[in-house]
Amino acid sequence: MLSSDSDSLLRAGFELGKGQKLFQDAEREILRLVFWTDNVTQSRIVDVTGIPQQTVSRSVKSLIERGVLQQSERTSANARGKPGFELEPNPSFAFTLGVSILFDALSLVLMDFKGQVITSLLQPMSNMKIPHVLDKLDELVKQVTDQHDISQDKILGMGVGISGFFSSSDGKMNTHHMLEEWAEVDIAQIISSRVSLPTWVVNDASAAAAGEGIAGVGRTYKNFVYLFISTGFGGGLISNNEMLVGTFGNAGELGDMLPQKHYVHPNLELLKRILINNGVEIESIYQLRTKFDMNWPGIDEWIFKVQDSLDLVATSCSALLDTQAIVIGGHIPTALAEKIIPRIEVHAQFRRGAHRPLPEIVAAQVDKNPVAVGAASLPIRELCL
Repeated sequence: MLSSDSDSLLRAGFELGKGQKLFQDAEREILRLVFWTDNVTQSRIVDVTGIPQQTVSRSVKSLIERGVLQQSERTSANARGKPGFELEPNPSFAFTLGVSILFDALSLVLMDFKGQVITSLLQPMSNMKIPHVLDKLDELVKQVTDQHDISQDKILGMGVGISGFFSSSDGKMNTHHMLEEWAEVDIAQIISSRVSLPTWVVNDASAAAAGEGIAGVGRTYKNFVYLFISTGFGGGLISNNEMLVGTFGNAGELGDMLPQKHYVHPNLELLKRILINNGVEIESIYQLRTKFDMNWPGIDEWIFKVQDSLDLVATSCSALLDTQAIVIGGHIPTALAEKIIPRIEVHAQFRRGAHRPLPEIVAAQVDKNPVAVGAASLPIRELCL
């Protein structure tokens, strides 16, 4: 993951404390539990974290006074039967922005501190060069913040998702050839200098997985592998709600499991070509979300071509990671994902009448601008959880 200097770019609505931290270690542990878990009371925080009762009480009081947490109207009884108010993040404590730099479009998401998407938009573009993208980004940020009356001082940071892989430990990316100008440059610095916000950059598949973790099936499955089916094929890994990015930031490059001489990559460009050959007019893969028809000629042909590849990837992920779920996402239409799921076979040894527990295979729930949704979660994940 590539990041800018977050301390110097924090807006006036956020004050750094001891050690130049937005939250101290105990506060972050409390925030993490409250953010990811329902029905959390002070007594449950003590039981789960092992933090002393006095520290929890003092920290929770401070977090409520600062507007970070709030008491809900619900109560839960502790182990001794004594009721306590449940805690939840205060949605208006902070807001974040997520950006997805696509081959021919820019998407933007505005998210609140509870991880809820306030607005999500997609802007088609014919010019994806850096100056043009930055100009359009300024315009879109002003549009959504004005529309929802968001104070600039309450914007915590910005996340960015872009297609490519990190080429070295310096965090620069080897982007897709259709985003040539963005290759081997400090994307976080370029964008943060323009928007004056702490900025984090991840590849698009990791961002989509992060978005699914915060606003989709991640509220049910804490551990999952995300299959990112888009122009290309990749993936992202979520373990105990956290992103696994690897040594260089490239964890989840699932396409590298599939040597192209032997396996077809399950991507939407292949689907687009098949559909066009069958007389279906498709200008962009991003149209598939809005105008997809399961009865189009060529759908079954695509499924037949990619099924073996998906079997191999799903089996490998299950064997290596013992994950709870495999999520079919990216820009694939939900109806197509749901059609292909029953056909994916995860292989496992069968012994004494049983095989090891296998992951559930499910369709992604975040079906609109998933990369931008995940990108918007990065400031919350990096500064608060």
